[in-house]
Amino acid sequence: MTVDIGICSTKHVNAEVYAALLPKLSEVNLVGVSGEPPARVRKQASSVDAPAMTHRELMDIADGVVICSTNAAHEELIDLALRNNVAFLCEKPLATSLATAQEIRDRCANANVVAGMAMPVRYSRPMQRLKERYEAGTVGELVAVSGINRGRMPGGWFVDPEEAGGGAVSDHTDHIVDVVRWITGEEVEEVYAEIDTRFYEIPVEDVNLLSMTLSNGASFVLDGSWSTPQKNSFWGDASVELVGTEETLSADCFGYQYDRVSDTGQGRHTESIYWGADPNNALLRDFVDALRGESTLMAATIDDAVRTAAVIEAAYESAERGEPVEVSD
Repeated sequence: MTVDIGICSTKHVNAEVYAALLPKLSEVNLVGVSGEPPARVRKQASSVDAPAMTHRELMDIADGVVICSTNAAHEELIDLALRNNVAFLCEKPLATSLATAQEIRDRCANANVVAGMAMPVRYSRPMQRLKERYEAGTVGELVAVSGINRGRMPGGWFVDPEEAGGGAVSDHTDHIVDVVRWITGEEVEEVYAEIDTRFYEIPVEDVNLLSMTLSNGASFVLDGSWSTPQKNSFWGDASVELVGTEETLSADCFGYQYDRVSDTGQGRHTESIYWGADPNNALLRDFVDALRGESTLMAATIDDAVRTAAVIEAAYESAERGEPVEVSD
């Protein structure tokens, strides 16, 4: 069975990635790309030989959509998908506030559609192997966790407090907090956050360090800063280290790289090429299989996204108050 899938909005940088990967799946018919402004949508749709259309037109013909809008627009587009009985994968974070994320969760709870978050780190083979070793008891009792998810400052709407809900904390907390929960089964119970704007003249933070406490008492430190130089050979990193009483284990999502050097042309002369299995491809394939009724979607759930939204909100509150903050249930 072939499923009809569309890209709903081209605002997020990953829209181009998903649009390029979906047509390569034999079970997928990429039926359209929707959004504003029209020129941008037409350009991206043309690049993958798909029609450009409005969000409503896409929802009328699609079995599923990948929502790649600004964070502030997620609520409206998810509501549109639910009213049209259309399955969706939504870019992170789910919403610009915990209250809105909870409202979205409540609406999704009564809907009979496949729904998940576009969180490809769960599909990273190094992270999957880390989960297998952790569940086998290799680390013993978990004592501490450290995570890194740094990247280039993305600019555009990502630095608009209204459209994004914040800066680097809003953008780079989700992936590592989610994968640590997925691997260990532990929840973040308390957050102490230090945030600042150091590298760029923008209205949101580009630096952050979260010191957290997990439900088993283990410490969890995360650097999610936009601290990767714009001219760096690779966009950033995503890694986790688990420290236990028996062993320390780690996983690096993008450790499989080689450097390509060129002395001609313009732009970067040294580029790091990732050659490992693409977790985005695995994410989309799982979404398609779920739509076809052949698997249970492994992606982060809407409930997972609400838990992470609670961590993000606690981080901002902690930075404002200058003290640790308990994470809301």
